[in-house]
Amino acid sequence: MIHNKLDKLFGQAGSILGWIIMLLGIYCFFFPLTLLLLLIGSFMAFSYSGIYLDKAHGKYKFYYAYFGVFKSGSWRSLKNIDRVAGISSILVRDSYATKNKVANLKMEDCFVVLFLKNRNRKIPFKRCKDLLEAKLEAQKVAHLLNLTIVQ
Repeated sequence: MIHNKLDKLFGQAGSILGWIIMLLGIYCFFFPLTLLLLLIGSFMAFSYSGIYLDKAHGKYKFYYAYFGVFKSGSWRSLKNIDRVAGISSILVRDSYATKNKVANLKMEDCFVVLFLKNRNRKIPFKRCKDLLEAKLEAQKVAHLLNLTIVQ
């Protein structure tokens, strides 16, 4: 069985904000809102998405892990998947400061994705550092599951 953790549910910034909210809850230990701050902060900091792939039984499970523990998702058949690809979605985030200075942060998120038959729906399978690694991992998955590779 293959297990891949994909991404934080609220992204990296949301996870950091969750840690800050938790620390605020710990700092304000004697106030009534402490428990609420700890719950909200831990939900934001620890929740993530992931996927299980069970080749022996021919099924996969895309799930969300709330608080990093409680997983929700259902098992589905691998028969509905016919293609795999290594893709890159380039995100450009702009930040504006005083005196018209603009800071552009270009992030390249690369994933191995599985494609469902007769649909344009993609299922993320693995996060990679760069596009080359995503393409190589896509070839491994294609060989393992007998899928065609989308270029």
